[in-house]
Amino acid sequence: MSRTNRTALVVACALVLGACASTTFNTTWENPEARALSFKAGDKVLAMVVISNDGMRRMAEDSLASAISARSLQGVPSYTVMPTELAKDKDKAKAAVEKAGAAGAVVMRVLAKDKVSTSQLSKSYSYTATWTGDTGWSTPYNPTDMRSDTVLVIETLVYDLRQDKLVWAGQSQTTSPSKVDGLIKEIADQTARQLRERGLVK
Repeated sequence: MSRTNRTALVVACALVLGACASTTFNTTWENPEARALSFKAGDKVLAMVVISNDGMRRMAEDSLASAISARSLQGVPSYTVMPTELAKDKDKAKAAVEKAGAAGAVVMRVLAKDKVSTSQLSKSYSYTATWTGDTGWSTPYNPTDMRSDTVLVIETLVYDLRQDKLVWAGQSQTTSPSKVDGLIKEIADQTARQLRERGLVK
C-alpha cells in the first residue's frame, strides 16, 4: 500500500471512530484515608449533576439515578431533596442530604467542552524522491469532508456519606456524545468498573 493510501485509510478510520461516542478516564484518584465503599442493596445514593440549567439538571440526575438503581442501590436524584436554590447554601444542603438518609453520593460536573475537527483527503498521492516530481503545488491539499466533534471532560466524584469522605474521583473524556442518558450511563459503567478494579466496592 502506498504512503498516500495508508494516510487516506488512517484519516477514514479516524472519521468512522469519531462518529461514535467513547468515554475514557484520563485521571483518577482514590482517598488513602477512606475505607472501601460498603453500600448494601437498597441503600440510598444521591445522584447529583452540577449544572445551572434546572431542566438539564433534572434530566441528567434522573439518568444517573437510574444507572445507580441498576446496581441494586436506590438512586435518588438530588433535585428531589435539594432544589437548586438550596444547593447553593452549604449548611442547608448538608442538612437536606442528612434528612434524606443517603449512604452515599455520586456527583458529576462538566469541566470543559471543546471542538475537534478532522478531514478526509480528496485524492490519492504518489510521492517521488525528487523536487520536480508530482508533489507540492501540482497536487494541493483539498479536503472534501470536514467533521467537527464535541469532546466533553467530566469530573465524577464518589462520596461515602457514612464516612463523610470523598472516596474516589476521576476525570473522563467523551467524544461525540449524542444523548444525555447514553453519556451518563457510559460514565457510570466506567466508574463502576474503576471502583471494582481498585477494590473500592465490597
